[in-house]
Amino acid sequence: MRGIFVRMNLKEVFVFFSLLVGFISCDNTLVVTAPFQDIPVVYGALNPNSDTQYVRVGRAFLGQDGPNSGINNPDSLYYKDLVLELQAFKDNGDLFWTKALNTTQDIPKDSGLFTNQGHRLYSLVIPEFTLNDNRLDWSYKLLLKKDSLSSAFASAETPMVKDFRIKRPNFQGTQRFSFTSSKGAEIEFYQAVNARIYQGYVDFLYMEMPDGAQNDSTRHSVRYFLPYTIGSSLNGGSYLSTSLSYESYYTFLSEVIPVKPGYMRFFRGFSIHLTAGSDDLATYISVSQPSNTILQDPPFFTNVENGAGIFASRVGLDRPNIGLTSASIDSLIFGRMTCPLRFAKASFLDTLTCN
Repeated sequence: MRGIFVRMNLKEVFVFFSLLVGFISCDNTLVVTAPFQDIPVVYGALNPNSDTQYVRVGRAFLGQDGPNSGINNPDSLYYKDLVLELQAFKDNGDLFWTKALNTTQDIPKDSGLFTNQGHRLYSLVIPEFTLNDNRLDWSYKLLLKKDSLSSAFASAETPMVKDFRIKRPNFQGTQRFSFTSSKGAEIEFYQAVNARIYQGYVDFLYMEMPDGAQNDSTRHSVRYFLPYTIGSSLNGGSYLSTSLSYESYYTFLSEVIPVKPGYMRFFRGFSIHLTAGSDDLATYISVSQPSNTILQDPPFFTNVENGAGIFASRVGLDRPNIGLTSASIDSLIFGRMTCPLRFAKASFLDTLTCN
């Protein structure tokens, strides 16, 4: 060992001891305090089918007292005199109007760790906004100002997602889901202009009552969430589809509807709700998904300049009053998965159910 050390030149000795000192002094302590930083956090999704728009603005904080130091202090979460403005730009880029948003606490805040002094939102009421066809062709820019005399310290911009249509089941005549077909119950819809991500749910509506006591009937619903679907284009026109298979959907019903001896149930229809979101919203949702590995930090995405969060646009579509084919109703009543739920149907002579 002594001979090996003697043969090392001075440069090698210096490098060796430098690495040794660096290794010994390595500190993996998690730093949970830092100089205070003022970072606005924005959440907003403009809806072309509403005359009232809402935006949530808070602030991220991490001071010398750690992450729990300001949770009960509203000034740590909100800006005291924030001025929030929304600008509308024509399709040629010209500014059409600038409107100020007002603070509101109309929407209650869930209970939790942070301050309970209201759920501070910003709202803007634009009378007859939904009657203006030009609103769909405009782009919108959100400005954050410390006060009315200051310039914007943060901003975000989004196009407006335009309305879209459902293709199947359509709005003409009586439409029915068929779970006994090879494709299952199909839902098809045309893509919306400026939209990239689509998501929705299907409500299953039913009535239940004690045996022989129709006057004591009550109405219920269960909600089945559809998977996220990514559109192929921002130009609209082409359509996307999803389907509900017999096995998966009837298993879902058997798990979420409780068995209730002494009661009968009657199917009362389906209602579909779909939502289309803008391109930035699709990216934000995609990168915000939980990581599949503990070694990978989630990527960060925001379209808020000098801030965090997302400012986007979305539009919804409802298709109520969807029925079931006769074969699917029979499967609901007598099928092995849903038989214990005691759905029934009225016949000419009696009420049929699975006993």
